[in-house]
Amino acid sequence: MVRLAVSRLKADPAKRRGVLLTNPGGPGGPGTTYPLDLKPLLGEVAQQYDVIGIDPRFMGASDPVDCGPIRLRDVFRSSLTRADFNKASKLAAKAVAGCKDDRLPYASIRNVARDMDVIRGALGEQKISYYGVSWGADLGVVYSQLFPRRVDRMVVDSVTDVEGSEYHHLATGERAEAAFDEWAAWVAWRDDKYHLGRTGMQVRATIKRIKSLDSATLPWALQSALGDEKDHEVMARNVRALLDGKSTDELDGWLQQYFTTTPILSRFAAASIAFTCNDNGWPRADAPGGLSAYWRDVVRTRESEPLFHTTFLPCAFWRYHTSEAELVIGNDVPMLIVQAERDNIPLGWAQALHAKLPNSTLKTVDRRAHGVYEFMSTTVNDYLAR
Repeated sequence: MVRLAVSRLKADPAKRRGVLLTNPGGPGGPGTTYPLDLKPLLGEVAQQYDVIGIDPRFMGASDPVDCGPIRLRDVFRSSLTRADFNKASKLAAKAVAGCKDDRLPYASIRNVARDMDVIRGALGEQKISYYGVSWGADLGVVYSQLFPRRVDRMVVDSVTDVEGSEYHHLATGERAEAAFDEWAAWVAWRDDKYHLGRTGMQVRATIKRIKSLDSATLPWALQSALGDEKDHEVMARNVRALLDGKSTDELDGWLQQYFTTTPILSRFAAASIAFTCNDNGWPRADAPGGLSAYWRDVVRTRESEPLFHTTFLPCAFWRYHTSEAELVIGNDVPMLIVQAERDNIPLGWAQALHAKLPNSTLKTVDRRAHGVYEFMSTTVNDYLAR
């Protein structure tokens, strides 16, 4: 038995049409507070739905999995050099060594979708509506595939390649280099304020002079503010602070989360690792050539991602895996897919999903973002309300 934490913002009884389940992404993040975050965006649509937040299995206030103390810096590291890679391998192996919970093999997106359907039944609903972003978008797609006749309105925001393995996602997915170049051009136009360089190439050279963070940590610090163009100024302030040996509130908060150990962060890391590494596609360190495959990934991506080429080494040492075959997506569920055209996640993944779902509609917006509800609220709310 897995106990789940669930929250609800009730609809106006006179206008109610059903329930809207939600997920803010992850894996590893809780979702019970998410309805409060969504309420301003939903506007009057919130009166039509009981908006449901869920801490998925093993996350947040739901029954957690415990791997012991884990620092995010020991799990989420870049490998720009072979020395970085060797150190990251040792830290990753140590981080997952404490993961011995018998429930870990059941950490999967399909099981979270099945939990959602249990919640639907507990609420007494024949169908659910849904909004999810990022991993939460993938979750909505999986639910639609497993329970196609249980869907009313389905909105997936910034979806990835749901059919592919997690290892495939890493090898072909998020690309931060284009986002960095976009930011570098932006900050170069503002050199009189930030003094980071008058051209994109000068800005890139300036970044390489940062000594306050090691080469395994720096890409994660930079990437944390590259997902959305509205964070350009935050990124510029943080880089300037790193160069000057100073701090900002945003940078201090990120560094504290990255380098310290707390029960909340350790549980987040454990859940994130479990949901990511249970996939069968990951090469295993104890298999012939196992770790070499990960190093080849680093070398292969250097040309296209010189600052951000990386891999996820905890999965090399993960002892569990799912017994389920890879999911094949294809159904007639009506679905609204919303996506940023310059998301770090390839737009082609959303286009491929749209092609597999004949009753889906794909709407895009020209901006750098991951999560576009706030920029397409009229489109999303019209769909949910009709």
